[in-house]
Amino acid sequence: MSINEQKECIFSQLSEEIRQLNEMLLSVSWKEVDLDDCSFEGGQDVFCPRLSVQQNELIRNIIKNIPEWKRLIGCKQHRIHDYCLDFHTIAVLKNIQKHEDYDKLKKYDKLILLYAALLHDIEKNENEVDAEHPIKGAKKSSSILYSLGFGEDFINCVYLLIKYHQILGLMASEKINLTAAEIEKMFKKPILVDLQVILSVADIKSVKKDGSFYEDGFNEKFVELKEKIKNLCQF
Repeated sequence: MSINEQKECIFSQLSEEIRQLNEMLLSVSWKEVDLDDCSFEGGQDVFCPRLSVQQNELIRNIIKNIPEWKRLIGCKQHRIHDYCLDFHTIAVLKNIQKHEDYDKLKKYDKLILLYAALLHDIEKNENEVDAEHPIKGAKKSSSILYSLGFGEDFINCVYLLIKYHQILGLMASEKINLTAAEIEKMFKKPILVDLQVILSVADIKSVKKDGSFYEDGFNEKFVELKEKIKNLCQF
């Protein structure tokens, strides 16, 4: 059995509920949804009239299995953000699915990326710049995924993606400059570089409803960063 087959075989050990959640995360499309002016209605069952039946069902299934996610509903962010945390997270899922490299990924890696997106702001404080939310969210995600029955490799990959989900954006905008040793610590294997690029691009594009926070020239900068990091790490 190949390494990839071994990885995907791990999913068979999950509960039926979590296997169903995984399949929904993979199958429900967000590519065409218009998230402007979306909000969830109150009541026992979370519901947004502008989302499809399948999309609403997925959100309810997420909350059923990850009740911590419900705190994101209506949770306002710092004024630079157009979305509350709930629809910012959904916008990140949408922009991940729209990324040109997403469909090239294997199922195992897609799920790592989707769970990282789903949980990347799980511990972010309301209505403020929260510099500690990546590390807090990474720790929380590990606890959540462990309770859901995921394996060590899967959990560690999600942890690293969330912990460092702002780093590539800061590097692309030339706000930080990391050493080779610091970069090697963040990226343990080549796929994490690929996944982090997709997550970073999607996160930045989801700050503003019109995607304008993603600056001109960022596409080229992310391509250069990916190549630079892979060369530094000698993959």
